[in-house]
Amino acid sequence: MSTTHEREPLTESEVAQILPAVARIESVLDPDALLPAIAKQLRGLVKYEALVLYLLGPDGRMHLAHSEGEPKALSNPDTGGAQVRETADKHQPFVRSHDSIHVLTEPLLHGDKFVGVLGLEANQSRTFGKRGVSIVHMIADNLATAIENATLHRDARWYGGLLAMLYEAGKEMGAILELDVLCDHVAEIVHRVVDYEMFAIFLVDEKANELVLKTARQMANIAPRRRIALSEGLTGAAASSKEPVIVGDVREDPRYIAVEADVRSELVMPLVFKGRVVGVFDLESRELNRFTHEHIKVLTPLASQVAVAIENARLYEDITKRENRYRKELGIAQRIQEGLFPEDSPKGARWDASAHFLPARELAGDLFDFYDLAEDKLGLSVGDVAGKGVPAALFGAFTSGTIRARAFQRAAPKELLFRANRTLIRRAVEGLYCALTYAVFDFQANEVRIANSGLPYPIHYRAAQKKAAPIVLPGVPLGLFDNIEYDEIAIPVESGDIFVFHSDGLTEAWNGKEEFGSARLSALVAKHAKKTASEMGDEIEKTLRNWARKHLANDDVTFVIVRVA
Repeated sequence: MSTTHEREPLTESEVAQILPAVARIESVLDPDALLPAIAKQLRGLVKYEALVLYLLGPDGRMHLAHSEGEPKALSNPDTGGAQVRETADKHQPFVRSHDSIHVLTEPLLHGDKFVGVLGLEANQSRTFGKRGVSIVHMIADNLATAIENATLHRDARWYGGLLAMLYEAGKEMGAILELDVLCDHVAEIVHRVVDYEMFAIFLVDEKANELVLKTARQMANIAPRRRIALSEGLTGAAASSKEPVIVGDVREDPRYIAVEADVRSELVMPLVFKGRVVGVFDLESRELNRFTHEHIKVLTPLASQVAVAIENARLYEDITKRENRYRKELGIAQRIQEGLFPEDSPKGARWDASAHFLPARELAGDLFDFYDLAEDKLGLSVGDVAGKGVPAALFGAFTSGTIRARAFQRAAPKELLFRANRTLIRRAVEGLYCALTYAVFDFQANEVRIANSGLPYPIHYRAAQKKAAPIVLPGVPLGLFDNIEYDEIAIPVESGDIFVFHSDGLTEAWNGKEEFGSARLSALVAKHAKKTASEMGDEIEKTLRNWARKHLANDDVTFVIVRVA
């Protein structure tokens, strides 16, 4: 056995002969095409019977990348034998004789970076003399660069494809807001990147300090392990450290929790959102050392995207739950509010009454009520609370109860408003107040007494004159100022007279150009004066809807009609 490191300088003609071969090798940017091209160029310069090319893998081990002929001394598919290992360790070329076989091994170095080993076998003892070593060395120097360039080119194309895939995956995941559906879809996306055998997603339950299984692929026996403490297993280790955990042989790692039989390797990726772990990917394989740091490199940006998508889905889920709870509670509140309104308009020998209520939302700030004060007396109120939604509805319910209690005390309209105002002042809620009209029809005295606290003026149709006009009666809303004195007006009533009490949602309704207005309402009342109170109300409502259309929902609309028989 002999070893040589000596080379003899190549002549200019020899270098000129080699340079085209080097150029052709360096022009190949496809790694799969490069290795055969290397062998082809070498055959024209150096005589050999067999060739092997070992490259250093991401796992730090040598892998046979290409071979030609029938290697004997270099036939070990895993290492290429002792000479290849020595060349790799010492980064030096060696020429040795193995019986009748002569072997040349040349390290492939890109600067200080070790890339792999080129090995040649020949039967001629002079094949790998000083000149042969010099030729192979020159080729090897450029070969390492060509391999690095081809690898970078491949990686760039692959990374570009990865970015495109991640972009599309991000769009896909962003459109999914149901957590279970999202996790199932993530399992498919991960499979596009890593061809796993078994896969699971666990999400962090912060209250229980556990990982909870959300989806699993090819893990039939995982059901008993649906919850794993954050301090347990490889999944818990990844979640606790916020770092990937990769194990080549789980049998040698005491942290491993056996789920499926014959599992040998595992990779766990933490899903981190704004510094907080929200879950983990768990990939498992029956193959030893199945997962590499390249897989971690690939899965890291995907894991970041998934963490964001999971948080968005969780947020949507929480919002949906709150909305459902709110809608349920809102529905109950709506039914309660509706129960506060009179079911039917009261009937009397001397009057015909009708109430119409068009809420802008589920809960309204408007209110109305009737009071059967005596056989010949009818009381009513129409009110409008400033604001909308739950606060306005609650304040309106309180106001309605206050008015009802005072009404049956037979207080005069102005006295009733005075007392109600003092009550609301004592129970003041910032920003809430109520404009309200209270009226008492006395059909023995043939009059109606009205007091107003800021509601739009009621409409009075005088049958004798066949004319409708507002009753001018100003006032300060209830709940704003204490000790407010209210005016009261007494109006004679005759058969055929009509009174319309209403909230500002009726006359201030907007169609995009103008308000509905008191004049238009008065004209409608006069036009339909011969109809019943209910029929007139239906006509007013129909006209209003056709006039305002989509703008009608801007405010509650309430009006009460009393027609004197």
